Amino acid sequence: MTELSLKIKNKLAEKIYKISENSNRTFSYHINEALRSYIEEQNELEAALKRLKDKNDKIISSKEIRKRLGI
Repeated sequence: MTELSLKIKNKLAEKIYKISENSNRTFSYHINEALRSYIEEQNELEAALKRLKDKNDKIISSKEIRKRLGI
């Protein structure tokens, strides 16, 4: 595991410490989970933007999706 140093605003750190206390997990655990979640969201956003730019990727309207699903 890589060790790194970073600065976090006091109010944010306080919130993370409180979450840590309530969950019996470490501060580092919650920072790692937050970073993992952020990176996952960024990857999903990148994939969505790539699909939007792809001229061969057919866009289906919400109306068509509901029709296909029978709702």
